[in-house]
Amino acid sequence: MHDPVFAALTAQIAAVERVLSRERIAEIVIGSFQQLPVARRTLDLVTTTPGLLTAADPQTTPALASLLLRLHEAGARTVQPPRCAHCGALRQLLQVTPTGRICAPCGRRLAATSGLCGRCGQERRLQPGPGETAYCKRCWAEMKPEAGDRIVEEVRRHRRVAAVIVRRALEQMAATERDRRVRLLLELQIHGASWFVDPAAGSALFGIFYDLLHRGGARLPERRYRGCGTTRTLTERVEGRVSCRRCYRIAHHAVCDGCGDVTNLERVLSDGRRLCQRCTNRLPDENATCVSCGNHRLIAYRSPDGPLCSTCRGSSRQDTCTVCGEVRACLFHGSEKAICKPCSDEASVDVCTICGNERQCRWAGTARATCEQCANPRQPCVSCGEVRLRHRRAEDGSGYLCWACVPPIIETCTSCGDDRLVNGRIEGRPFCPLCYPRQPESFRPCTSCGTVTRLIAKLCPHCRADQMIREMIPDDLAASDARIAHLRERWFQGAPSKIIYAFERGTVACTLITRVLADPRLCTHAYLDEAGSEFQTRAVRSVLIDHGLLPPRDELLARFELWLPDALAEIPDPSERRTVTQYARWRHLRALRRNTMPSRSGQLSWRRIEIMGIIELLAWVHGRSGSLASLAQADVDEWLAGGPRPFLHHFLTWAGRDGSSRQLAAPRPSSGGLNPQALSDDERWRLFADVTSDASIDPHTKFAAGLMLMFGVRAAKIVQLRAEDVAVTDQAVIVRLGTEPLVLPAELAPAAAGAASNRTAPRMFVESIEQEWVYPGARAGHHMAPDTLNSRLRAVGIPPRLARTSALIALAQELPPVVLSRLTGLDISSAIAWSNAIGANNNAYATAVIERDCKNNGV
Repeated sequence: MHDPVFAALTAQIAAVERVLSRERIAEIVIGSFQQLPVARRTLDLVTTTPGLLTAADPQTTPALASLLLRLHEAGARTVQPPRCAHCGALRQLLQVTPTGRICAPCGRRLAATSGLCGRCGQERRLQPGPGETAYCKRCWAEMKPEAGDRIVEEVRRHRRVAAVIVRRALEQMAATERDRRVRLLLELQIHGASWFVDPAAGSALFGIFYDLLHRGGARLPERRYRGCGTTRTLTERVEGRVSCRRCYRIAHHAVCDGCGDVTNLERVLSDGRRLCQRCTNRLPDENATCVSCGNHRLIAYRSPDGPLCSTCRGSSRQDTCTVCGEVRACLFHGSEKAICKPCSDEASVDVCTICGNERQCRWAGTARATCEQCANPRQPCVSCGEVRLRHRRAEDGSGYLCWACVPPIIETCTSCGDDRLVNGRIEGRPFCPLCYPRQPESFRPCTSCGTVTRLIAKLCPHCRADQMIREMIPDDLAASDARIAHLRERWFQGAPSKIIYAFERGTVACTLITRVLADPRLCTHAYLDEAGSEFQTRAVRSVLIDHGLLPPRDELLARFELWLPDALAEIPDPSERRTVTQYARWRHLRALRRNTMPSRSGQLSWRRIEIMGIIELLAWVHGRSGSLASLAQADVDEWLAGGPRPFLHHFLTWAGRDGSSRQLAAPRPSSGGLNPQALSDDERWRLFADVTSDASIDPHTKFAAGLMLMFGVRAAKIVQLRAEDVAVTDQAVIVRLGTEPLVLPAELAPAAAGAASNRTAPRMFVESIEQEWVYPGARAGHHMAPDTLNSRLRAVGIPPRLARTSALIALAQELPPVVLSRLTGLDISSAIAWSNAIGANNNAYATAVIERDCKNNGV
């Protein structure tokens, strides 16, 4: 299946030709045109003037003349190719004369003239030289042997260039260029003085020789085009001077007969109208049904199977790469040019002819190689004045508009009916940005796997996420370490939406983990501490610990250890700073380091408050020209009376005992009494029944709610449950909260079993299985924060404080304090306090009842 242009042109010729078969005509027509626009112009010419097929007119265009000559050589007799206007021979016509086109031999005979040779002075047939001079064939041959030496003399006459550099440049010239040494010599004799001053004005032959001299080490300025000042490959000429391709196109801008813009003209119609690329794309024959996706779109490529749109042309499917020979997703699949993405990227690397940088370029390997940055030029917008990418020329022709300044297209959306910006059209119907991506007609096949869905950068979400992961962890990096390879495989199983969202936001985590994995020296806790805040580095640190790339540590304790020296540095006196440092190590760091459980944020917050309170007290004393040693009890009382202050009784007692200060006293925090306010038993059991029967509540929240409502366990104790603390058997589920095991009721057993079996923790892009904690946290090796669990319980209607209080009141009335402590893990002193409080309340209640009865009976 080929383009309809070839079929229409074949039909026009077959309607005239009586000898050659239609199939043979179609084969010759397809093989005669390398470019489709040329075939279109030929079809337009034959359609408007069909007599040209049999007129043998020497004025016929070269494309049609070449096609007719091929048909005649294949056996056609009705159609007549044009003959030479000079000799009448049936040949390829290459030169234009006033009487018509002529063949090459006639062109050479007409170009040959007779006259006086510029070297020997004899009357002979001459060959034109540079300028107005001409030489006979004999003199031209006699100058060849000595041309090299004379070129060296001419160059050194105009510039101080070493003879060895000139000879090396002559040797580096191509074979066809070396045969033209005589012409180069004559050009140097006539124009050498001016061309060495302005090399851009020289001929193409001089330009090649000049560039070889410059690259060989001659102290000559680079050839530059005055229009843009570039030194890239100069392949064109503008007003007699060499020019780059871009400036040549700009110099030949003309008014488009379609839109009126002054721009490059891409197509000439049969009626003489000349159109730019934008207007050409709007022509009916430029749009067709894509043979791959079936959509009627602008055609970017005419494949042997039929027209392809730009999306399908750039799609890749499994094929054997013609470069590396491996079976991969290849561009131009199914053809002799099939090439995989890595080989295509490697082949597209070239030196940009605009900026001179070695990058992936369009038209690599040609004189037009241009990188993506230079292919999309930026210039000031005529509306906002910002230097941005050009989007469209202004209507008055004064310049270009950027994307932001182009007036938006507002129409009524076909789906929602609101007047909004048009994001896309389906069969001519407009859709807004919210509705267009939801339409199945807007889906396109993924260029990697072929899945038809909404694409992101021409890829489906899954392939786009895999591409991003491979950019973060390349194949060579994954092959260097099995742990990194396992990490990448886990990421491949993650949700594509999370990965794409993280990359598009450019999060610190994505950048940081790429840097850390690429350089093993940076894979340390110390580097992560300096790379960002705890929130920014938490995900990276956790995923590295999970895969064994970093050793685990108590993160909150480490942060406290980093914070402490910086905080104590605010104390100006070295002896006082040393004293407070010793107190912090004895009072706080020792207790935290001896703790077998990971530190909790609550344990560290009050310690920070106390340290900052000490620093504030010392700053207040120094402001009164005092010190810690001179601090008196009156000073402490005055400072405490100045407003809410942290409790410093531990520090003042320790400093007095240590001898750093006098014996001072400060108030101790009052221990909060037990609050007997609680839920009623009926309400507590109703909440328990509602939570355990609701299938929408996750097992972890349901398990925690049951422990709190039935046994009064604090959230801080629940989150510290380890995997071995929950034993699931066929008969029952046993939980170890204290020293003695606790058998859970049947209503709570399924939730406990579900929580113990599903210990997934949120990690970077994927969920990770926590090996130690039943309630895993966001940090690797840490359990969930108690505040987080309390928030989840409140979300399902469980008030944590009231629920715990009501359960402890009920248990304290039924169990001795020792049993209560052993079963629930409650501290023995707290169990005794609850038992005493409940007993005191009951005694007071009984006394009040007796007094009321006696009063009523008149006793």
